[in-house]
Amino acid sequence: MAQRVVPGAVWRDTSGKVIQAHGGGVTPEGAYWYWFGEDRSQDLPKERRAVHVYRSRDLMTWEDRGRALEMGEPAEYVAQYGTDWQLERPKVFVAAPGSKHRYVMYVHLDAAYKAAEVGVAVADRMEGPYTLVKHFRPLGEESRDIGQFVDDDGTNYLIFEARPTKGFFIAKLSADALEVVEKTAFVPAPLEGGAVVRTGGLYFCIGSHMTGWKPNPDVYATAKSLAGPWSTFQNLAPPEMNTYGGQSAELLKVAGRDGRPDAVIFIGDIWKPQALWDSRYLWMPLQVRNGAMMLPKPEPWSIDVNTGAVKIFHTAEGVTE
Repeated sequence: MAQRVVPGAVWRDTSGKVIQAHGGGVTPEGAYWYWFGEDRSQDLPKERRAVHVYRSRDLMTWEDRGRALEMGEPAEYVAQYGTDWQLERPKVFVAAPGSKHRYVMYVHLDAAYKAAEVGVAVADRMEGPYTLVKHFRPLGEESRDIGQFVDDDGTNYLIFEARPTKGFFIAKLSADALEVVEKTAFVPAPLEGGAVVRTGGLYFCIGSHMTGWKPNPDVYATAKSLAGPWSTFQNLAPPEMNTYGGQSAELLKVAGRDGRPDAVIFIGDIWKPQALWDSRYLWMPLQVRNGAMMLPKPEPWSIDVNTGAVKIFHTAEGVTE
């Protein structure tokens, strides 16, 4: 049977274990794609937080590479906020050649949802282990949900939601990816789960309304320049479907070849707040045509990462997963 992704199903790695990579992001390098996400395993001690990493050659089958980051609450958080802390939405950037650390992980680091910072961890190998080196508010603003974007010229950008501003920022990182150096755009929309992709000569940004763990209709906007101006937001899927139960985490582009357009994959989470370890993944190729973007009904699918060719296994073809 051909390999395929079944959105919303239990997704297991090559050893048969359930994948723990929630709120995550995918970073390509060499022959592999690396998927980093929150490890919500039940056996993880309550005082610890971890980021798990998996790698794949085809985006469909994933090999467990262990915990890339595991840590306890920063002492300064304990002193100021107590022991209610969060480490969420990890995203890994590849720094410019010659940087002190080649791989830089950004996370939403928080305590009682009052610190509202990013944490920065570094490693000399993509798979880690990563070490937290600092945490701060980027551009002096609160930062909650974060996302990553790497433009076609290789420039790294951090996306972060700043709740008091009722919008989110797209900010350029330094060449070594350790600093948030300048605001590229501010998108004045009160959204979280922000993600950006460039395809077909346009930039697309998506986000989720602020309803906590409860799904809602994700929306998207477009711009000819990353700096904007951005169009008005439109629904990514029929609004009554509430993004098919998912929430955005990243937009992953697989370059199209042999005359094919780029494939853009919606990477999202179907959260189960009472059983986070069993939260599922909503990965689905988007339909992008004539400046419009749509998340179709989730169905099993496969992809050829060498060409960007996507195949959807419609129920009419006998697929019942």
